[in-house]
Amino acid sequence: MQLGTGANPVILRQLTPAQERLIAALYKGVADQQLPLVTSQLGLSQSETDEVLNQVGPKLLAESPAPKTKIQLSSEFVAGAFAEIIRASLLHAVDGEAVLIGRAGRSVHIEDISRTGLMIAQGLAAAGLGHLISHDENQVQQSDLGPTGYPSQLLGRPRIDALRTLLAASPNKAMVSTGKKLLERQLQKLDCAVLIAHQAMEPRRYAPWLSRDVPHIAVTFDAEFATVSPMILPGLTACLFCLENLRTDHDSNWPVLASQLVSSQKRFDDAASQLFTAGVVIQKILARLDKVSGFKLHEENLTGYQLNLKSGAVTEFVWAQHPACNCKNKS
Repeated sequence: MQLGTGANPVILRQLTPAQERLIAALYKGVADQQLPLVTSQLGLSQSETDEVLNQVGPKLLAESPAPKTKIQLSSEFVAGAFAEIIRASLLHAVDGEAVLIGRAGRSVHIEDISRTGLMIAQGLAAAGLGHLISHDENQVQQSDLGPTGYPSQLLGRPRIDALRTLLAASPNKAMVSTGKKLLERQLQKLDCAVLIAHQAMEPRRYAPWLSRDVPHIAVTFDAEFATVSPMILPGLTACLFCLENLRTDHDSNWPVLASQLVSSQKRFDDAASQLFTAGVVIQKILARLDKVSGFKLHEENLTGYQLNLKSGAVTEFVWAQHPACNCKNKS
């Protein structure tokens, strides 16, 4: 009998019929305190029971952290989120529904909810996120429409209202709020923020999140690459100011060039770039949310990823703290 696939399957040999029935019971779920009764009814000795448990132990779900909320997932949401629940179970070795309930108490800010921001918002909502916030006050424009954007019927509507309308049409728990209605102390309590830019990003856009001690992640599109930064953890990791300083060290003309690029109206968020960056961002944010909710991770990925649109190559990247930046000392 083989349990699981991939790199670490569990292969059990020469099982007795009673041991096979024990494995079937474990699949359905057996509380620790009920295990002696179950094995006794199956006629298993302690050594026969231990033989099974020692082998299947890595595949067993651990007890989920005690929930700090009364939130429950609707049957309609669970039916549509089956893959999300399975993935959460595989990642954390606990009940996947408990992980999604934990996410329901978390909040993420997405600065720009044009096409890429919309895709990230929908992905997070599908994975159980409870609260989406944005300061985007723009209306849905022609450039926001399409299969990877908003439907034509929402043209001219405020993006924040359009997002709320789309999510309300599906069974999910995600609430959508306008950032300008939140107090500064409420913004400081957000779990994560997403920044999206084309070619270059103004420091004034990420500086507030650094000062608020809110983890944040940056998406950048340009003529050659679609880039997702590492998750920036204020006080722990190098920041986006460090990256700008390092770029200036490498090219003294970078500040002048960057000031020109930020005012450019060119967009490079083609469908392939959108889907790549949205997937990476969603994965990184969910890992962060699950960690702060008390679900264990083997290791949080703090690496950035860059897709070369010409070659299709994906490369990892990080950068060091710049000597002129005191971001790691701010906390």
